[in-house]
Amino acid sequence: MYSKTLAGTCAALAFVFAGAAQAATITDGFTFSVASGSDTSFGTHFHSNTGGSFGNPAGKAEVGRFSSEGVRGLSEYNLTGLSAASSAFVTFNVFKAGGLFTGTNDFPFTGTIKVDGYAGNNLEDISDYEAPSIGAVGTFSTSGLAVGDILSFDITALFNAALTNGDISLGMRLMADPLNESGAWTFENFRLTTDNQTSVVPVPAGLPLMLTGLVMLGYRSFRRRA
Repeated sequence: MYSKTLAGTCAALAFVFAGAAQAATITDGFTFSVASGSDTSFGTHFHSNTGGSFGNPAGKAEVGRFSSEGVRGLSEYNLTGLSAASSAFVTFNVFKAGGLFTGTNDFPFTGTIKVDGYAGNNLEDISDYEAPSIGAVGTFSTSGLAVGDILSFDITALFNAALTNGDISLGMRLMADPLNESGAWTFENFRLTTDNQTSVVPVPAGLPLMLTGLVMLGYRSFRRRA
C-alpha cells in the first residue's frame, strides 16, 4: 500500500514538471539593464542596451549591485496583435552567475530577487528602473541557481489586464530585494510562454507549497493505512 501511495505522489510530481516541456512562446521580450548612482532609488544609466553601453552585450538583464550602484533587469513585451490567454508566464534563463563587469561584480550573490510588472512602451528607458509597479509577480532565491537554469512566473492576470486596458506594452522588472549584498546575477532569453517552464529549484513562490502539499498528502495517506 505504501508503494502505491508513493508511486501516486511521484506521478503527481512528474505531472507538475511535465508541463514545462509543453510550453509555447507567446512573444519574445525586449531586454536591457539599468543602474542607479549612489542613490539607488532611481536609475541614471544603462548597463545593457542596444547601444552597448560599456561594451556590454545587449539583451541582458543584470540584477544586483555594482559598487555603490543598484542594477535592475528590465524586459518589455509588445502586446500589439496579441489576444487574452488562459495562461501566460514570464520565462527567462540564467545567463551568468555574476554581473556584466568582469573583475568588479563578476560574482553572484545569495539572496532574493523580486519580479514585478510595470507599464512599458517597447523602448529602453532609464526611468523604467523606478517606474511604478502595476503588480507584484513573485520572488525567488538565488541559492542553488546555475547557468542555463530556467524560471517562469505566472502573469496571466497582468497580461490579460494590460490587453483589456489597451496597453501597447507590458514590462517586467527584476531587482534584488533587499539590495544589501555585493555581486550580481545576469539573465537572458526573456519570453512570454503559455506554460510554466521552470526547470530547477529554487522555483517561483507557490510551486514549492503545491509540491509540499502533494508529498504531505501521500504521507498522510500512508499513515492512515499503516
